[in-house]
Amino acid sequence: MKRNRRTFCLLAVALCVCLQGCDRAPSGGEAQSAGEPPGETTDQYRVRVRNLYNRSQFDALEAIANDARATKAHFANGSWKLFQIYNCLGCRDEEPEEMWQLHDRIHKAWIAAKPNSITARVAHADFFTTYAWHARGNDYADKVTPEGWRQFEERLQQARETLEKARELQPKCPMWWRVQMTVALGQSWSRADYDALFDEAKKFEPTFWSYDLARANYLLPRWHGKPGEWEAAAEAEAQRPDGLGWETYARVVAAQRGYYADIFRNTKASWPRTREGFELMRQRYPDDFGIPSTYCRLACVAEDQDTAKKLFTELGTRMQAGPWGDARALARDRAWALQK
Repeated sequence: MKRNRRTFCLLAVALCVCLQGCDRAPSGGEAQSAGEPPGETTDQYRVRVRNLYNRSQFDALEAIANDARATKAHFANGSWKLFQIYNCLGCRDEEPEEMWQLHDRIHKAWIAAKPNSITARVAHADFFTTYAWHARGNDYADKVTPEGWRQFEERLQQARETLEKARELQPKCPMWWRVQMTVALGQSWSRADYDALFDEAKKFEPTFWSYDLARANYLLPRWHGKPGEWEAAAEAEAQRPDGLGWETYARVVAAQRGYYADIFRNTKASWPRTREGFELMRQRYPDDFGIPSTYCRLACVAEDQDTAKKLFTELGTRMQAGPWGDARALARDRAWALQK
């Protein structure tokens, strides 16, 4: 681990921005999978899965995960239901140690009950990665205690070993590679090893765009990349024949914007390419309001007044404030976009 790297809190900011702007669906409009309550929203889905986990109802958890994996179901904004299943099982950072230990016991009980379950093993590995970052803390690298580093490295290794034990289990799970990417980031894998992992993941599931967000973070200059690398990687990936096209590029830029005061001036990110990706997403996910809200926010950052005005006018009161962070910033940009 490079000790002079910035803290995980910065990574968390970008991921949070991504989840609010591109990976959370609003109420209504979700694609349904077999056996789900009609009209179930993203949040309701997450609560239902989390309640099953809290009660150790492993048969039901397995059924939901198997269905989401087999159908590749997603919500109205393109977020994979499979991703949301794993994502909703986490322990909050502010929870006491006793709660983290309880989560560990639930995961171990799940594996004991379902020893051949890919879902149980990947979920436990995912827990170890968050537990590792929890030990490290949100301070600068040179402020992390020796014990924090020891636990960080130990828990990342536990995650890696758990994933290796699950490698040959069937069916294969897209989240296996996504969790391994978090391990690779924390363990400072070489660029060659990371690229091999990414290529293997994309060969397995080329449209699982969470891989691209993970790689963009790995390629940040504060981690393991050089200026311009994450932008170039995203542009190259957008041209993958079996991928999502410029949608992938737009999602990466939306996620990375949390690291920069002005992403289009501080990086080599292309606003025309980003705009093209958001237009594509609006065609693919017409019932989602989070995507055009994030699109509008980025149009304001890029000072594309015509596009921002069009989006503000179309959405009206349906515009979501999340991409702005607060209502005042939203009002400021709205006034700028709509001025004559």
